[in-house]
Amino acid sequence: GPEDVTQALSTLDVRAQKIVAGMLGVMMKNPSQVRDREWISERLAEMTVMAGEFEADSPEAGVAAVHAYLEQNSRELLGASFLLFQRVGLDLQPRAAEGFTFDEALRCGLAYLPSLSGSGASKPEVDRSEEFGRELGEQPLAGLMAERDLKPKDLVTASSEQLTHKMVTRAIKGRRLTANTMGKVIRAWNQATGHQHGPSDLFNYEP
Repeated sequence: GPEDVTQALSTLDVRAQKIVAGMLGVMMKNPSQVRDREWISERLAEMTVMAGEFEADSPEAGVAAVHAYLEQNSRELLGASFLLFQRVGLDLQPRAAEGFTFDEALRCGLAYLPSLSGSGASKPEVDRSEEFGRELGEQPLAGLMAERDLKPKDLVTASSEQLTHKMVTRAIKGRRLTANTMGKVIRAWNQATGHQHGPSDLFNYEP
């Protein structure tokens, strides 16, 4: 019953619930593909990348992190995705004759995901980072860099820790960083400017 589905999905962590919500979206848009194992595996990998926030120092390391996560969790994630897909189908069966929208079906599914049901996420198959609390707005670092006419490449050049242009851009825009990446950005800033600023000088959140 519905309570059993809620109970089963409540054991998943937030990352896993985001992946399952994304899988529900693509499964509902492509119901004829759902039994295609290769297709479903590819979609699972895509949703994992979108929802996972896998911080890595290189694209190769990022891919390895996603593969390792999927090796450990794909069976559980797919099981939860099919369970939710079937439950939404049963819930909406009485309305089949009158019809329902994709968003209505998605909202029905999200109600079973305790970590997401209050987030206002209507299309989790798209990377809705702001609604999942990963976008924190422009950081103090952005203003300080503008004052000194510094660009991301200047911090990359000053760093000796494989800091990338993408990491600095994420830092400026307020996309949540791991402690490791934030530390690289701070050290690069201090190296480039000769200052000794700490996290609270450059960022308005803790990783």
